Amino acid sequence: MKTSVIPYRVADFLRRHAPFDGISEQDLLELAGSGRVKFHQSHEYLFRQGDPKGQQVWVIQQGRVEAMEQSNSGEHLRDVLGEGDLLGLDRFAGDGSFLYSARTASDVILYGFAADVFESLTARYPAVKRFLAAHFSVAGVLGFGRTSWLDAEAPSLDFVRSRQVTIPLDASVEEAARRVSGSKNGVAVFVDQTQCPVAMIAAKDLCTAGSGVARLAARPLPPPIAAAPLSTRVIVREMLRRRTEEIGITADGTAKSPQQGILTASELALFCGRNPGRLIRAIREAESAIEMEPLLRLAAGLVQDALAQPSDVDDCCQIGTEVIAALADACVRLACAQVLEAGIDAPAAKCCWVMFGEAARGELMRPAPATIAAVYDDSRGACQPEDSVYFAAVAGETEAWFHAFGLTGTGVFWPEGSQPCMPLSGWRRLYSETIRNPLDYDLYARREFFDALALCGDVSILQTLHGEIAVELGGHEMAIPLLANDTLGHLPPLTFFDGLVIDLDGTQRESFDIASVAVAPIAGAARVFAIAKQKLTNASTLARLETAALDYPEGAAIFREAAEAFRIALYYQALSGGPHINPAKLGRFDQLLLKTAFSSIHQLLEFTASTFLPTA
Repeated sequence: MKTSVIPYRVADFLRRHAPFDGISEQDLLELAGSGRVKFHQSHEYLFRQGDPKGQQVWVIQQGRVEAMEQSNSGEHLRDVLGEGDLLGLDRFAGDGSFLYSARTASDVILYGFAADVFESLTARYPAVKRFLAAHFSVAGVLGFGRTSWLDAEAPSLDFVRSRQVTIPLDASVEEAARRVSGSKNGVAVFVDQTQCPVAMIAAKDLCTAGSGVARLAARPLPPPIAAAPLSTRVIVREMLRRRTEEIGITADGTAKSPQQGILTASELALFCGRNPGRLIRAIREAESAIEMEPLLRLAAGLVQDALAQPSDVDDCCQIGTEVIAALADACVRLACAQVLEAGIDAPAAKCCWVMFGEAARGELMRPAPATIAAVYDDSRGACQPEDSVYFAAVAGETEAWFHAFGLTGTGVFWPEGSQPCMPLSGWRRLYSETIRNPLDYDLYARREFFDALALCGDVSILQTLHGEIAVELGGHEMAIPLLANDTLGHLPPLTFFDGLVIDLDGTQRESFDIASVAVAPIAGAARVFAIAKQKLTNASTLARLETAALDYPEGAAIFREAAEAFRIALYYQALSGGPHINPAKLGRFDQLLLKTAFSSIHQLLEFTASTFLPTA
């Protein structure tokens, strides 16, 4: 074959593999022309761990290469590479020395290219830069080729101002009604002499106002946000957090600065085409399966359309959590009504309905059954023996409503002697025995009871319980290392090769459960670091990782990488429509990103073990 033909042959090979598939033919030919072909027999070392950076980057044209880590205990397999994979990228990070040794596991043909020519491509091709970044870290990886409605252009401040209607504090009902009726969004704001907001009023508030000063019929103004910058993502996030369909906008985001306008969810929907607040309210107010089922389908589509890349996971999980909370609220409300109709009166005891497990951790982006339980207060003698009958009946009917809405699942494990409706003293017993005797009472099986989110009722009851759990944890620390050790029971795969999953022990499989090997280990480790500091209020895995980075600054970088790995795991789980993923159906970049995420998870678990298991 003529020498001039070889670059074309190499370029044809490269364009079949990422990141070269998006590079122009001319640049591919230039890259191919800078290189050479090398042949290596099986069991040769291409380079050794710690060797200084070389002047070339290699692409495997044929054969299998193993990345080996050298340690005091010997060599350990860290990756398996094949056709189209790159070697020598370590030169672009740190001091450029090789992190692992590269050893051929078969006869291998390599294409070697000048590293400076390859590096020049990163400046001209975002896909190459993205690929190189993903090789070292999962943080901030963008460019997945999809768009999210959360990134739609938000209404401008001028638009919001143009639709603002204000009312003086001493206005009569008649004057307020006239101004509200002229409002384009159906609301108006009472302002003081400095134009700072005081209260909000809508047409429905005036219906029962009678005569006199209209401000007496007003409702509190929702906490405002700053006038600039306005973004669809931030507005949706704040509306969901505050469970409101109107949000105030002031100059500096406080009620002590001039009012700029009121933005409603319906107005926002004109720009982004979605109204999550209104949909969630409809779910919360639904009365039947016929009404609920299409709403849940819309909610699933709402989240799916918002999920364009892993960085969208935070907002999608927030939407998903609010959907499930609204669904649970509806189920509890309908269950209470049925129990009352059956002749079982509601007790006088105060109660808090609580959600446990993955829904409380903010991991669900699609409607799913939630583990719901009642904690009712028996601490002041207000509780009667027959109260348990009522709460047991409501709990049973709540589960039946979830089934009626087409949602079934196993939920959390209920220990013997416990049930999803117990007095506060019963919950104290459950947590106390688990923390004081974690072996006999199977702490690992009960771990998700440490992930709780108040749904409705008297939230102070859960707050009281959390405070008592924290005291127990502070006095009986044996539970922490045991729980930390249990997180090591589910490890991510080692790598992908030839469309298969390769586990740490060398086992090969066609697919893997990303919930078990990625989502659960991160959530488990985050839980350990949270309860070790007796922090139980926020069960969100992402929030726990953020807090852990502050509590354990020596591991801050590990926690940040783990958070990104968590987002990536949830992203691919959502795209796959379930936890089982077949790597053969993924592109090379997707495989690389998941492999880097697995590495981040291993680092998190190693840090967990070294922190809580000193002999590990």
